[in-house]
Amino acid sequence: MTTTPTRADAADRGWRTLIQGLAIDVLVAVAAVLLVWLPDADISKVEAWIVLGTAVAKSVLTAVASYVMRLKVAPGGE
Repeated sequence: MTTTPTRADAADRGWRTLIQGLAIDVLVAVAAVLLVWLPDADISKVEAWIVLGTAVAKSVLTAVASYVMRLKVAPGGE
């Protein structure tokens, strides 16, 4: 059975991973906005929003995976 401190640590790692992933997604979004100034770049196209949505979904899934892995596998120091 998973102990409460392990569960709290897993939740903390999950949130940290989510924040880190979303920070990267924001940088990707900024890069996409910058592409507006390039010829033939159109951020208003559905494809551009699909790419951003995929990046955000990746961040959420990575955070969930981080949470689950911490619950199942203890860090090397423990």
